[in-house]
Amino acid sequence: MRKFFLIAIFALLSSLGMAQNKCYWVFFTDKNDTQFDPYSYFDAKAIERYQNCGADLYDISNYPLNDSYVDAVGSYSTEVFGESRWLNALGIEATDDNAALIAQLPFVDRVQEIISNGTMASIPDCIAVTRGDDDGKPVGMLTDQVKRFGGQHFVDKGINGKGLRICVMDGGFPKVNTHPAFKHLRDNNQIIKTYNFPNKKEDVYGWSTHGTMVLSCIAGINDMGQKLGLATGAEFLLARTEIDPEPFKEEVWWAQGAEWADKNGADIINSSLGYGKDRHWTKDMDGTSYVAKAANKAVEKGILVCNSAGNEGDDSRWMMIITPSDAENVLCVGGIDPDLEDYSHISFSSYGPTADKRRKPNVVAFGMAEVANPSGGFTPAYGTSFSSPLTAGFCACAWQTKRNLTALQMKAEIEKSADLYPYFDYAFGYGVPQAAYFTNEQKPAERSFSLIQEKDGVKIDVPKAIKNQKMFINVQGDDGVLLGYYRVFPDSTGIKLYNRDFGQGKKLNVSYNGFYDSCPISGMGGDTQLQANTRLYGLDGTFPKIKEEGWLSTYYFQYDYNLYTPTWNGFNRHFAYGRRWLYGKSYKIGGGFSLDWNRFVTHTPYYTNCTTYEITERKTTLRSMQVRGEVLQRVVIPLWGVNWDLGVYGGINVLRRVKTVDNIVWIDATNQPLDPQPYKEKVTSYYNRCRAMNFFEYGATTRISFSIENAINIGFYGSYRLSPVIVKEDALIGNPDQPSPWNVGIEFEILP
Repeated sequence: MRKFFLIAIFALLSSLGMAQNKCYWVFFTDKNDTQFDPYSYFDAKAIERYQNCGADLYDISNYPLNDSYVDAVGSYSTEVFGESRWLNALGIEATDDNAALIAQLPFVDRVQEIISNGTMASIPDCIAVTRGDDDGKPVGMLTDQVKRFGGQHFVDKGINGKGLRICVMDGGFPKVNTHPAFKHLRDNNQIIKTYNFPNKKEDVYGWSTHGTMVLSCIAGINDMGQKLGLATGAEFLLARTEIDPEPFKEEVWWAQGAEWADKNGADIINSSLGYGKDRHWTKDMDGTSYVAKAANKAVEKGILVCNSAGNEGDDSRWMMIITPSDAENVLCVGGIDPDLEDYSHISFSSYGPTADKRRKPNVVAFGMAEVANPSGGFTPAYGTSFSSPLTAGFCACAWQTKRNLTALQMKAEIEKSADLYPYFDYAFGYGVPQAAYFTNEQKPAERSFSLIQEKDGVKIDVPKAIKNQKMFINVQGDDGVLLGYYRVFPDSTGIKLYNRDFGQGKKLNVSYNGFYDSCPISGMGGDTQLQANTRLYGLDGTFPKIKEEGWLSTYYFQYDYNLYTPTWNGFNRHFAYGRRWLYGKSYKIGGGFSLDWNRFVTHTPYYTNCTTYEITERKTTLRSMQVRGEVLQRVVIPLWGVNWDLGVYGGINVLRRVKTVDNIVWIDATNQPLDPQPYKEKVTSYYNRCRAMNFFEYGATTRISFSIENAINIGFYGSYRLSPVIVKEDALIGNPDQPSPWNVGIEFEILP
């Protein structure tokens, strides 16, 4: 027992000692006294790429780090685990104290702690893959995941990525050297080089199965002879840059992997990796992370970088593209459901834009794919990790048809080939790239709708709705940022967007059945923004994704007709004007001022009597005019168009009046009525009217309302008065029961 106790104590002390070490980037000030010969450093294919794209082989970013700087920093470090020529930086592990000493070295520009984490896709445990017809024969040469690109156009012309070199950076490639999905790559020596950056060796055929599945989406062939990816003729560089778990070193290895790909002649990098919510803030996703800088640098040197958008789409706390997909020059790929007939965002795929409002993702592909299973055979797997390699394989084939283009030009062509282009939104980008664009077989789209500008808005006229075909609609601000975007099923009645929902300078963009059109929104709607509830018909559960941050405001007019409950009868007419501020798509706060006319009435039987008459009933009426202020918070349920308000109010009774109406019966000495019919005599109190009611009134309010075409809300209103109405017993009016504190009624609210 004592032995185990000592072992536990030793392990605890060891872990505490390790916890003192952190990972850092160390950036140097210069590359003085370094030498560089690009013709001995670069692969011949890399030199050819540099020359074709006009990049400088002798650019200072290609020079090695100063060895003396590296050695000096290494002497203070627990480990030097990577370096980047492009960033002129070293990745180290060190204590806080030693990191502070390194920062004081004269050749060190800065020391920055590395805070990042990688994310990869997962494989479901029990989803069957169905192939072939009833006879078990192959369906064709392509799986659905590449049919979605119109990949048959490439196949028919013998385009398979030949002549292109693709670097796949991932967490390992087990069984790629034996799995039948890659037999053609092995037989034709298409795997050119491999390198394992965490272990600093060439062996990559182990560790995470993720890389094997990703590679199969670029160039795999299943056991039915069907292509899992389109680039079966390309050459490959396989780089292991990820280990699990290791949240700190992977960004350094990613940058190293990109430089290694550059050195060894890669034309395309596929990175089904990302660094996001576990270590970064959303504000960091603006293209300034070091992997984003490395990715942009790779594109400058002629490499097309494909990167997954991320798997944060169903996490409402994030809702952002992850890095390095946020880099300006990276082709960011989102995910859609694996359906050839439908066009739906797959739930987990990250949404754009970037933190600084640039357009991402660029394109989309299937977020579920059939992949090679390192355990044997083939299996489906989910994640944007697979949409990116599917697209990378497409890009290799597309580039094969236009080898004279640079990487940036190719990225632009991929976007133009997508089936929604030039329509764009933050879920689908420009859509799914199409092979027919590159084989010159793309047919021009026929007009499927018309935009008709009417006096009060824009009507989208659809002469003939197409079954299961969805229309894509977005509203774009004058700064190019999308205020809202929607996917709807149109019908023959069309869709109407009203000017009042928008301010000046907005633009409407629509895509339907391949046809695109746009028009300005010229309404004088003030400064109101497109709200998160049902501005458009046919809203589905995926949308909207409004990416405006901060507070948006709307004004409102309101009229309530409220009924008081017994023992008092009465009514309240309530006219209000106010303003609400929207934060996000479902929460508002606001306030307003109102003018209220109140009337409370009660009946008191047998109030008093004397020798000559008796009062059989007294009716007491309290009237007031109130100026009221209200502060509220509103929760919006966009899908149903329901609003729930909860707030408090305070009011001043500026006019107060009490009056009584008595039923009087005159009697004789024997208490018998002199007149069988009672009559009414009105007695109004002026003396007591200022003391009979509170000057101040306050309470709580709530309402449930329903939006009708976002022009009017109709709902049920209720308030609970916390202050009393009558505060003084009086000989004239007595002390009748308090009016009920509950006030309920019907509300009509008009949104200007």
